[in-house]
Formats: sequence, C-alpha cells, structure tokens
Amino acid sequence: MILNIAHRGGAGLAPENTISCFKQGILYADMLEFDIQPSKDSQLMVFHDRNEIERTTNGVGKIPELIFSYLRSLDAGSWFHPNFEGEIIPTLSEVLEMTSTANIQYNIELKYYNPDSTWFEEETLNIIKRFKIEKRTVITARYVENIIRLREIDHTIECALLQKEREKNEYFNLLIDLDLKTAQIRKSALDTSFLNKCHDNDIRVFFFFADELSDMKQAIELGVDGILTNYPDRLRELITKEF
Repeated sequence: MILNIAHRGGAGLAPENTISCFKQGILYADMLEFDIQPSKDSQLMVFHDRNEIERTTNGVGKIPELIFSYLRSLDAGSWFHPNFEGEIIPTLSEVLEMTSTANIQYNIELKYYNPDSTWFEEETLNIIKRFKIEKRTVITARYVENIIRLREIDHTIECALLQKEREKNEYFNLLIDLDLKTAQIRKSALDTSFLNKCHDNDIRVFFFFADELSDMKQAIELGVDGILTNYPDRLRELITKEF
C-alpha cells in the first residue's frame, strides 16, 4: 500500500495548512502532513515558513515572535485565491478537532527547536495524546535534537528525520543510530539501493515530493511507501487506476 500524504494538507487544492485545505486533504489522502510552530504566547500554530509570514498572510514577522491575537487577525487565504479571503492560521488543536474523527493518519513536522526548553516537544505530545491519535501519527523533524527529546519524553512515539540536504549515506546512518522506522527522503535518495537498505532494516520510506503523475509513478515503481504531494486527488486517481 502506498500512502497518499497530503503535503501541507494538500497545498495545490486550497491555501496550505488551513482548515479549508485539510477539508480537501481528508477527501483524498491517507495521511495529512503539516507544520507546527509556537507563537510567542505558547499557542501551537499550524504554519510552514520559519523565517517570515509574508508569503501566505497579510502580516509581518516570524511565528515565534508574534502573539496569538495578532496571528489570528491575519488573512491566510487571499494569496491563494480571493474565495479564501479571511482564512485563519489554525492551531494544532483546531486541526485535530476537525480531522481526528476521520479515517486519517498524521505526519506532523516540527518547525522549531529551542535548545533551552523542552516545552514545545512536551506540548506537542500532550495535544496528540489528548486527541488519542498517537498510534496513527509520525512526528517529523529536521533536527536530531527534536527527535531525541521526543523519545526521552515518550519512547513509543513514532518519529521521522527529514533528509533535507544530508547526503544519503550519512542520512541512512542517522536513521540507524536513532532507531527510526520512518524516513522522509528527497530526490537525491530516490534510488533502488537506498530504498532496499531501508526496507532491509524495516524502515518505511516517504518521498518528498511528487506533484506530476510521471514523478508519482516513478516513485511508486521504485518502491517508496508513501508520497508527499500537493495534489492528493491526482495521486489517489493514479493509485486507483494503475496500482
């Protein structure tokens, strides 16, 4: 089974990481992927960009430096299409409130690391457990430190390390050292030998990302276990028709 993973909720279908986007994502995908960061006053916001909010809102600044009331006042939808004017930046709890009763899995990416505090990791796990979705959730991170902390808090939680710019052999060694069972690779590791090494070590492999049918088909034929896509509707149709 190939997991159809809606990237940022299905960012080709509606403004990314918004409630409208997640409503679309759950129609087509097996798993919702999205990003979280803390606001200045400790609300876990579902938002991607780490260095600025200007790309997808009418605001200015960085999520961790802004308070919830300001973030909530912003329009996070008009940039995508006028029909989405007034779309808000949701919190993690709001997204789970809306989606957790659906037959859906979660890929929650941590977009923040504070070397002086474990609060972010602890609160993320608290909310996941409050909605009882820990058995269908993988928490992904670019920083090894996030994963080490998560495992120290709860060794049963499934985590994945993003490949990012890591060379594939270095990345594989990190997967083994951290005893991870989910990898999230980029194009540089999309080859049969790497996939076979992972599968031989009981590591499933998600590929980031494929939006065109030809790229989706290639990744499936090479043997990936899941594909992140901005168009989960396309991937669902391909899997239904050809796989």
